[in-house]
Amino acid sequence: MTEKIRVLHVTGPSEGGMRTHLTSLVERLDRDRFEVVVASPEDACVKACLERCGGRHEAIIIPDGLALSRDMAGVVALARLIRATRPDVCHFHGFKAAALGRAAARLLERTRSLSWPAASHGPSPGLARRPAIVYTVHNSVLQRTRGTPEGRLCAHVERALARLTDRVIAVSRALWEEYSSIPGLGPRKVRHVPNGVALERFPDNGEPSLGRTPERAARARAALGCRRDAVLVGTVARLVPEKGIALLLHALAYLRKLGLRPEVIVAGDGPARADLEALAGTLGVSEQVRFLGFVDDIASFYAALDGFVLPSLSEGLPLSLIEAMVAGVPVVASRTAGTEEVVGPGMGFLAAPGDHVALAMCLKELILRPNEAGRMAENAREEARRRFSIEGMVRATQEVYVEAMSEREKPGR
Repeated sequence: MTEKIRVLHVTGPSEGGMRTHLTSLVERLDRDRFEVVVASPEDACVKACLERCGGRHEAIIIPDGLALSRDMAGVVALARLIRATRPDVCHFHGFKAAALGRAAARLLERTRSLSWPAASHGPSPGLARRPAIVYTVHNSVLQRTRGTPEGRLCAHVERALARLTDRVIAVSRALWEEYSSIPGLGPRKVRHVPNGVALERFPDNGEPSLGRTPERAARARAALGCRRDAVLVGTVARLVPEKGIALLLHALAYLRKLGLRPEVIVAGDGPARADLEALAGTLGVSEQVRFLGFVDDIASFYAALDGFVLPSLSEGLPLSLIEAMVAGVPVVASRTAGTEEVVGPGMGFLAAPGDHVALAMCLKELILRPNEAGRMAENAREEARRRFSIEGMVRATQEVYVEAMSEREKPGR
């Protein structure tokens, strides 16, 4: 019997889009071909996903920020895990997990502990082989930190570890171009695989605004504790500075001067939550904004909204924005490379990144021109459903695993 390909996914704290990406992928990998292990911090959502699909969880800490002693401890812990798990593919998600994971692979290589007998599914059964290394870039750390000491260090890390990388998955075309230019990677090693959405969560039979009927919106608002007659705008994000929630709060304060007071709900959590709640009080918008934390029924969340806003300062390919579009919600977003790849002409309102006045003006347009916003939402819904299916993402990722394993079998690898 042909043995399954064992894939070890490694990620740091992954609230928000990265966690949705990971769990959607893990649940849908072909179980006849792939065996899954996920190494991450303790996460009930990830563990529940693995229970459903027969995978295994290993608790591990990927430290935030740069701290030499903690990072070295992380490298050693990952090296031990890779050696114990004996994967065919190591799939690292995000810059920090990929940096520590590839350093761990290098440590095992130098100590001659990285090779083990191949499973019968490999290109050369029975020969010693090493795990293929795949790295998904979800956002551009290099772009966000360019020109800073941290940015120069990150760029050096990517160049230094390129040789150990068999394939990079870039979730956006902009990230594909950026990583294809790194020496040691190049276009041959980098694949563009857009994020995908589980379309079955947002049913469609070709009718406009299906799933966002007044009746369902009223039920969803009641469940969320929102007024039925309010103009309701929402966002889904990990609460960290680069997601731009502070910018959104400043935009709301500006809209108050224009006599517009939409109600705003924020789904998601993170280390900046307390600071953002304090800022809302300082700006005088606390009564308009509620921080909900993690929302389990995200489809109902979108059904409640009159508009969705994504004020990020930097994005790879924003999954929450794609979800909102698939759900038929009018969207406002910052004009980053990732959002421009998702929101084409006539599909939503885009504002200059970091400009709270421009963001406020886009929200004003969404509020005061609901018919136009609805037409844009319908255009966006059709395009998003066509381009961003989860099935396409999973199929392309499985092909990358096979490519990466073949790359690892080449002489001198």
